Formats: sequence, C-alpha cells, structure tokens
Amino acid sequence: MAPASVCFCVFVWRVANWFSMKLFVLGASGFLGREVVFSALRRGFGVTAIFHETEPVFPPAVRKMKMDLERTDEVESLILQEFPNAVINCAAIISIAVANANPERAERLNVALPRRLAMLANHISERLVHVSTDMVFDGTKGNYEHTDTPMALSQNLYAQTKLLGEKEVLKYGKSNATVVRVPVISGNSQSGAKSLHERLFAMWARGETANLFAEEIRQPVSVSNLADVLVELCERPNLSGVYHWAGTDAMSRAEIGERIAEHFGLSPQKFVKRISYDDVPGARETRPRDLSFSLNPLAGKLKTRAQPFDEILAEMRVPDCCAAWFEAETGRRVVRRLIKGVDF
Repeated sequence: MAPASVCFCVFVWRVANWFSMKLFVLGASGFLGREVVFSALRRGFGVTAIFHETEPVFPPAVRKMKMDLERTDEVESLILQEFPNAVINCAAIISIAVANANPERAERLNVALPRRLAMLANHISERLVHVSTDMVFDGTKGNYEHTDTPMALSQNLYAQTKLLGEKEVLKYGKSNATVVRVPVISGNSQSGAKSLHERLFAMWARGETANLFAEEIRQPVSVSNLADVLVELCERPNLSGVYHWAGTDAMSRAEIGERIAEHFGLSPQKFVKRISYDDVPGARETRPRDLSFSLNPLAGKLKTRAQPFDEILAEMRVPDCCAAWFEAETGRRVVRRLIKGVDF
C-alpha cells in the first residue's frame, strides 16, 4: 500500500474513533467523578468508570472497573491495552485531615498517579483532563489569573501535593494535558452528604449552628456545571495547559451559608454564626483567605457557561435524610423533582 494510502487510512481510523469517543473516568464513585460519567453519557461518549472501593450505580451503558489507583503500573497496563481517546482524572485525596494522616497515600494519588497519566497521555496522544484545586494558591491576593504563580500554604499538605501533581501533569503531559483548578463544589450527591449545603443541613438537623468564616472568600461551582466543562475539554484538544473554572460569584463562607439558609426559608441568624480566623487557633496558617478566580480565558472559549450563585442555589434540594426535620422546622413540604446528574 502506498504511503499516502496508509496515511489516509490512519486518518479515517482516527476520525471514526474520535466520533465514538472512548473516555476513562478515574475516581468515578466520587461526588465529581459520578457527575462526569453522567455528563459524558449525555454527550454520547463510551464511558469506562474506574473506581477504587465503593462500586457506583450507573446505567448499563457504562462499563465499570474496580482498580487500586495507587498501583500506577496496573493503570498504565489498562490504558496501553485499550487506548482511550481521553482520560478525566477525578481521583485524589481531597481531605486535609486524610492527607495529614497518610502522607504517603496522598503522594501516590495526588502526585504519582497524575504523573503517570500525563506520561501516558503524551505517549499515546490521548487527552488528559486533570482536576486540581484553588488551594494551590495561598489566598493573599484573590481574583487569581490562570497565569499567576501558585504558592500553596506550607502547612497544608493536601494543597502541597495537589500543586506537585499539577506541575507533573503540565511537565509530562505537554500539549495533550489540561489542568483545571476548581473551588468549593456544590450540588446534590447520591448519598446526600457530600456537598456543602448537604453538610450544613446535617448540622442544622442535629441542632447545631454552622460556624463559618466571615473573611474567607470562596467562589462555588455547581458539580453538574463543572462536569460538563471537564467533558467538553475532552473535545477541545487545542485547550491544553492550566485553567480556572468556578461560578461567577465570589463571597465569604459565611455569606454562602446564609444564602443557602435563606434559599430554603431558614433563618440565617439562627443557623449561621459568623466567625473570624482569630477564633480558631492555627486558621491563618492553614486556611487560604481569598481564593477567588478570574475565569478568563476559559470562560470565553467554552460552550458551557459559568453560573451565578442564584442558579447554583436553584439546583440544590433538601437531602432525603433531612426532609422530615426540614418540614417540621419550616412547615414546608419537600417536593421532589428530577435533578440533573442525580436522576438522569
């Protein structure tokens, strides 16, 4: 076969393979990972959901695989065997307490795994979309541009490992890899206990007041909106490098809690107490103050648009485990409606 014919056949194979996108989602049983799987299904991708311990529930179209993601050699073998078009890495140690308790595991999942995924992406020319965090910044500046030099707080091991992880992805993934830094994630989880508003409801139902920092600025994002962005980036190979994504509104943690309470007809004065870093020993050393983002240039390049907090609030629903308490507290009946990502 002539060289030109060979090239044409390879081109046709690549085009056909692209339109039947084969996507691997790592960390598919997590809050964000599960939403990414549903977003990819809505776009018609062929999805392999890779999880570690808890088996997630997905439609039959999703292939599920249990794998210890700390064993990067097994991950490599799978990718080299199946050649996915894209990998979205949602797997990580995301808890500061868990990272502190097991630094070696945090290094394996937050640094070593992204490094190996980036090497593979560069080797087989697949897309890698890696999820990082706003906490790679120390919070002294606020309104961070994607070009700002990250500097995580030295006493925050979680932030340190996530920063190292994204550096490895950018170093080894080159033009095939995209890092997306994300903030506090809001939305409705399958368990009803993973997002900010769900944790607040659990506290309120126990009769506790939420102590929230008045000077700590965050820029929440909807989990379904973020998932759509991550999946869209798999279709946009020209968007490599590091970017920021969040909602459009930056506000204090206290204001976030108060607006959630108000949205559900609860008294902010009763359920939210504004506190200062001075009230909590060590808070200034371990908690970045202002992690607000500039969303340029990504916001101008994607079809998925950033949401204001009012839209994020509108997606929230009362967790099932707190429905009886909520109805007794407010006299309002909980009316269930279908929720994107949770129900379809």
